[in-house]
Amino acid sequence: MANALPPTNNNGDEEVFDEPPTFIDLNSAVEVKVDDAPAADDDEDAMMDDDEMAHNQHATTNNNAADETTTSNEQPPIIDQSKATFTSHTDAIYAITSHYDTQSNTLYIVSGGGDDRAYLHLMTTSNNNKAQTKTIPLAHPHTDSISCVALNTSYITNDVSGTIQANQIAVGSYDGSIVLYSTTDGTLLHVFEGPTDVEWARFHPKGGTVLLVGSIADGTIWMYHTPSKQCLQVFVGHEGGVTDGSFTMDGKAIVSCGQDGTVRVWAPKKGVCKHVFRLMDVNGGSGGGEEEGGGGGLTCLAVGGGQDGQLAICGGEDGNAYVVHVSGKKVVATLTHFEESATTATATTANNNNTANGQGEDGMEEDEEGFVEARSVEAVGFCPGNIPGTAHWCATGGVDGVLKVWNMNVGGVGGAQLRQKCTRGADVKAGITRLRWHNSLPLVIASYTDGVVCIWDARVGTVVGTFTGHEDMINDMDVSFVDGSNAAVIVTGSDDKSVKMFEFHP
Repeated sequence: MANALPPTNNNGDEEVFDEPPTFIDLNSAVEVKVDDAPAADDDEDAMMDDDEMAHNQHATTNNNAADETTTSNEQPPIIDQSKATFTSHTDAIYAITSHYDTQSNTLYIVSGGGDDRAYLHLMTTSNNNKAQTKTIPLAHPHTDSISCVALNTSYITNDVSGTIQANQIAVGSYDGSIVLYSTTDGTLLHVFEGPTDVEWARFHPKGGTVLLVGSIADGTIWMYHTPSKQCLQVFVGHEGGVTDGSFTMDGKAIVSCGQDGTVRVWAPKKGVCKHVFRLMDVNGGSGGGEEEGGGGGLTCLAVGGGQDGQLAICGGEDGNAYVVHVSGKKVVATLTHFEESATTATATTANNNNTANGQGEDGMEEDEEGFVEARSVEAVGFCPGNIPGTAHWCATGGVDGVLKVWNMNVGGVGGAQLRQKCTRGADVKAGITRLRWHNSLPLVIASYTDGVVCIWDARVGTVVGTFTGHEDMINDMDVSFVDGSNAAVIVTGSDDKSVKMFEFHP
């Protein structure tokens, strides 16, 4: 990670590598195959009569025109603008997390994918600005895809005895296992028994010693104390899969959202549900999620909004995002992200009159797993409160490829004012998969299904940075920030089986 990151850190000790470092080839070549047309046979040409010659000349003209059209439609080679690429995985990568340690100048990346494997990637920049990398396979033999990964390093503090807690990695899988590893060397620490089909994992923001995980299958949420390796609570109440969840920023409550269209607030110590926000009428209000015919409900969640940090926002497959006040038990705003065009409205009306022929209620073709909502909101986030003039802003990103920036402090339709609608152009059909706000600037970093990362200025709605390199959809993205600098380290995992790291310097 050359020329970028000034040395500082939380731990103090410089990373020691047991194996010789490998170096990343930053100049990946792209091979382009060109098919040359075979030469014509002169003898056959001599035997053609005038009609054949005229016919073939006409055909040749048409073929040449077609060739020119094909050539003009060919996509140019993708320029790899990443600073590093890791290719350990043999299948699509579904989960990414990262932490940049400024004292040792080391970037920690954890990735998990469809190959049932998880890896710890270490990247250290030396004094001569040369990056040394090391990849450590994480040992547990999973039997299904890795769905989530988490690091507690950002939350570590001294406990009551003054002891610094351990840096840990949590890896969750659809095989139902939750595995703890050491961040230092990838040593396996413990395997928790938990829910089936683990969907997400989050550490407690005060100390990082409590781990929260949710299930997409049985609708439960489990809470563990990692030092004692004990299960503290199991939260039961969702009527479908739990798609996302988190502790509030003060750590005093748990917020979760699910396929049943609800956001639920839980008391961590008592294990009871304190409030239910019923935001979507999924399956006629009966819940059940996609497996029982529901529309998939709520998709994603972010917490920590507002002056008191008590706002939570979630995205829905109905094209809306919902903002609630956790402790106040109030729905603050309904943000209409998806804008139905005249064409879409006509198609939806026609489909409602005839839902046969394997189509869903929204006019989308069904696949083997059911239809995919074209209007779904897949990413949400609050602007950090320390950024002047934007403390009440939030952002939503959808499969329609639109990024919207909202002002929660100014009432409007649905309870908020739409400030910016950011699109990459009418010819770009890629949807948004993840978004993150910059920690000190009014910028939104978004990843897309065409493998591109864009940085948007939320004040004016323009792109201030674009990164390419992936050859397929970005499934997950994380961003680390360098202390004392506005530099952002962007880490992505893609269907192209690669992990890439990009550096953004405003």
